[in-house]
This record gives sequence, structure tokens and C-alpha cells, in this order.
Amino acid sequence: MIDRIHNKECTTYFKNRLQNEIDVGQIIDEITPLINKRLNHFSVHPSDKEDLCQEVILKLYGALSRFDFTEATPLEHYVNCVIKNVKNDYIRKKMYTQHRQEMLVNEFIVAYNNSKSEKPVDRYIIAREVSSQLKQYLKRLTDLEQQIISYILIDYKPQEIAQILNLNIKVVYNAIHRCKIKIRRCLDK
Repeated sequence: MIDRIHNKECTTYFKNRLQNEIDVGQIIDEITPLINKRLNHFSVHPSDKEDLCQEVILKLYGALSRFDFTEATPLEHYVNCVIKNVKNDYIRKKMYTQHRQEMLVNEFIVAYNNSKSEKPVDRYIIAREVSSQLKQYLKRLTDLEQQIISYILIDYKPQEIAQILNLNIKVVYNAIHRCKIKIRRCLDK
């Protein structure tokens, strides 16, 4: 009942404002409590209410300069529509975020279950096969490249390899790069 009286008072107030110059700032100040009241809903998180209120005010601020106060449609109706749209957008975004999080969790669960279902014997066999293929590819490299890659495989840094083999650091980097290209070509076949 009080809301109806307040709405009627707002409507008459806005009609009376037609005679005066429209002050958008004052209208926004007077509508802000109505906006806050309408955004007080269980679906809107308390920390998000102020952000949504500001979003509604920004949309209204942009639209009030073009709003025709002489039409039969009251400003409150327009304000209520904007509030409803902002709340719906907020709920859609919240639902999308929740759905996305559920999908990420499910993806992790599936990956975890797959890793659990693989037997250690399978992993060992696959690792041995990859290792034997890599050894075959390494035999196709030059002697220098084989030496450099053997040091790389036991975690030596390029600077250390250059010191051990008495080479320029640039030569070591170039050899590493050539080895990567050659091994990649072999793996692609």
C-alpha cells in the first residue's frame, strides 16, 4: 500500500517536474532508494548490490536525457524495466560462471580418473617405446650434436656444455636448435 502511494507521489512529482527544467542529477538522487530497494533480492549477493545499483544509475543517466516526460508511460515503469534487465543479466552471468566452474571440476575429475585407471605397466611400456624411438633418432645426428644432446639429457646447461667441449656458446645453442628440428621432423613422420 505504501509503495503504491509512493509510486503515485513519484508519478505526480515527475509530472510536476515537466514544467521546470529537468535536473537529471536530482532525479537520480531521488530514484536511488527505489533502485536499492528493488535490488534487495535473495538472488543478488550483498556485495554485488552496489555495483548493480551503479550500473542501473549509469543506464538511467544515459537515457534520461532522451526520456520524454510528456508521454503517458511513467518514468518509474522505465526504471523498473532497467532494474529488471540488470538483475536478469546479473543472474545469467552468475549461472554461466557456475556452469563453467562445474565443467572445469568435471574435466579435472575425468582427467584424474583417467590417470588413475592407467596401470604403471602401461606407462612403463610407453616410456620405453618413446625412449627407444628417441635413441634411434639421436643416432641420426652428427657426433657433435649427439654429444651436446647427451649432456642436455643429463641436465647440463648450454654454458656448461660449451665449457666442457671447449666450444663457443653460440655453437652449442645452434646445435641444440638443429637437433630439435631434426627430432621434430622424425617425430612428425
